[in-house]
Amino acid sequence: MKKLLIILVFSLITYLSFAGGLKAYMSYAAFNTPGNQPYLETYLTVKGSSVKHVLNSENKYQGSVEVQIIFRQNDSIVDFAKYELKGPSVSDTLEGFPNFLDVQRFALGNGTFDIELKMKDLNSGQEPLVSLDSYKINFPKLGNSFSDIKFLSSYEKSDSAGSFTRNGYYMLPYVFNFFPQNTNTLKFYTELYNNKIDTSNENFLLTYYLRPFELDKGLDKYTIVQRKKAGKVNSIVGNIDISTLPSGNYYLVVEARNRENELITSKKMFFQRINPRIKVDMNDIYSIDPSDSFVIAINNIDTLKKFISWIDPISTEFEKAFANALLINDTVVEDLQRYFLNFWVNRDQLNPLGAWSRYKAVVLQVNKGFSAVNIPGFYTDRGRIFLKYGAPDVINQNYSEPFSYPYEIWHYYVLPDNQKDIKFVFYTHDIATDDFQLIHSNAIGELANYNWKSFINRLSGIGNVQNKNTDVDSWGSKQNDNYNLPR
Repeated sequence: MKKLLIILVFSLITYLSFAGGLKAYMSYAAFNTPGNQPYLETYLTVKGSSVKHVLNSENKYQGSVEVQIIFRQNDSIVDFAKYELKGPSVSDTLEGFPNFLDVQRFALGNGTFDIELKMKDLNSGQEPLVSLDSYKINFPKLGNSFSDIKFLSSYEKSDSAGSFTRNGYYMLPYVFNFFPQNTNTLKFYTELYNNKIDTSNENFLLTYYLRPFELDKGLDKYTIVQRKKAGKVNSIVGNIDISTLPSGNYYLVVEARNRENELITSKKMFFQRINPRIKVDMNDIYSIDPSDSFVIAINNIDTLKKFISWIDPISTEFEKAFANALLINDTVVEDLQRYFLNFWVNRDQLNPLGAWSRYKAVVLQVNKGFSAVNIPGFYTDRGRIFLKYGAPDVINQNYSEPFSYPYEIWHYYVLPDNQKDIKFVFYTHDIATDDFQLIHSNAIGELANYNWKSFINRLSGIGNVQNKNTDVDSWGSKQNDNYNLPR
């Protein structure tokens, strides 16, 4: 993958930054009330070391940031807040500056809202940071539903009132979707709203578990099941030991099931784990017997390695690491067969050959349609996206705009995991090579570069991608129209 100056946006995270100046992160979570009055919580973390601190009235150093949040719907302001956020006072600057943390609640109701976040360091002369985002709240009036899931840095029982307290818990939000090696526990909070369950006598099973982002299959080692008594609102605080969770992309999934084990409702949240200390161990592969399966007919080591490289776009990070070890080492045919069979059994236990045959047909199509100079189609960015998500609903090709490099915008109405209105932007410096690189997407887990037009416009150069309000256009460009409404 090409190294570009980009932001990796996973889900519901806004990052604002100026080089050498203010740095902040904001995430959101939607909740409901028993009276069905949805509201949004915002979680803001300001990096303390990025704020200018001055002496306050107590002769201590303190930073201050002006925050303005505006919610719009159909160009009308439906709610807003403007306030001064003061950081912790510090006596000794050599000890460093703690981060600022803030929680706000906005009664918005259901709907799609444009969010404008504006922040300014009140003790510096820098211009304000501005970020634009959108968010959809959609709680059903009847039936059962979960609130959004919010990750936590810590929690403890508390009877006190305040913005960090909810339903008997004092909770410090964790605004990131990234869990580094030194974090060993994933903590979270969510609420289950029961509008149909008879709360006087109905029990339900609460299950929460981790699953790979690329594979809809729960990990038994990271699955917790609890029996709960239903109330109008069930507050759920959970934690999962992730000390041995390998590096990769995952979902945290929360489910409620009735006595018959039928799914009532569920919610999931994307996160990324970096844990290089955990070595790849897939002993289950060696217990599988390939002798009575379709892979026994694939007995050429070069063919097996080629087929294993073909499945990389739809593999989990864990599988990629294992496959890479197989491909670069002197591996016997039987081990390659076991891995390949195990991969497709995980996708379709009843008909692994059918799953492989359908995928192989698409790879052949991709290799024919998206190959670049010296690069097979499955290995290109367009080929990877096609194999991972399927054919887009719309491909918008733009090869001759004045002062713009050739680019394509792919539009998916709905992705398999129910993401909606998803776009992918590709571009190339040389149409002759046909090597279109992915430079922006709003899909979970993909690269998000909100200054993508700076890459496409020949005269603009590459700007600051860390501020989402950047909007570069060139003469004759239709980039905004093509992105907002690909056709």
